[in-house]
Amino acid sequence: MKLALICSAAFLAASSSVLAADLVEPVAAMPYSWTGFYVGAQVGGAWNDSRWSPASPPGGFDPFNTNGSGVVYGGQIGYNYQINQFVIGIEGDFAGSSVKGDEQCPATPGSVCQTKQDYLGSVRGRLGYAIDRVLIYGDAGVAFSKYKFAETQLLLQSFGGGSRVGWTAGLGVEYAFSDHWTAGAEWNYYDFGSKDGASSLNPAFAINARETENTVVARINYKF
Repeated sequence: MKLALICSAAFLAASSSVLAADLVEPVAAMPYSWTGFYVGAQVGGAWNDSRWSPASPPGGFDPFNTNGSGVVYGGQIGYNYQINQFVIGIEGDFAGSSVKGDEQCPATPGSVCQTKQDYLGSVRGRLGYAIDRVLIYGDAGVAFSKYKFAETQLLLQSFGGGSRVGWTAGLGVEYAFSDHWTAGAEWNYYDFGSKDGASSLNPAFAINARETENTVVARINYKF
């Protein structure tokens, strides 16, 4: 009788220990899903390469650059869809720009030729690889911008500018630090091709401006 009671007590104690261990065992976390709409903000730096050339021979000056840099700041909106570890998506972004480059105009001491950018935007497809809460991706698409070209000292003349359409491609990384908030960094290259612009003082004289640009921005997004 005593042996039976001792065995029963031992069995109950062991069972209680196993049950307690099951109750305190942590529940496995569900993998993070990147699927969903998101909206966010971005800020960073931009570096512009602006090549001025004669619009037609003989032109009257040697080609030169008015390379510049500045800050870009704005926002983005997009949608991601995750298939296993692959993430496909589309994003649109728009940023104001303080990018400006100055250089002495050729053969005119004391003169300043300037390239200035007003805004930068794009619509891009994205393809990424998710490692749980980390997303590494590439993007490519169509880009939009607006430039102004002018001589800002001595003759004070404009060479036009206006809206430009080109292409962009880049790489980025993003981390989900909560179920709804993500943060990351992104690099993009932009190419807006070439465009002619006539002088506001002498319409017979024109330049050809070729524009390329690199940006590096920090981003934060809210995922719905």
